[in-house]
Amino acid sequence: MKDAKLLNNADAAEILGVSADMLRLSRHTGELFKGVPGPKFHKLGGAVRYPTQNLQDWLLDQRQFQSTAEVNLSQRISS
Repeated sequence: MKDAKLLNNADAAEILGVSADMLRLSRHTGELFKGVPGPKFHKLGGAVRYPTQNLQDWLLDQRQFQSTAEVNLSQRISS
């Protein structure tokens, strides 16, 4: 992990665009959103840290859409 920057919960949540509480809860439930696993993290003693690379990888792994119509279609199909 050369030059890996470790972020705390609040900073990681800001990068992901979610609340710190939502990210914290995802570590207990295993899901950040319904059916979407949260990003991987390190537990260092009592501290939780997210490598910036893990956050970038997590974001790249998420499904991307070109329109809200595509989102709506995806939600209907998965229901």
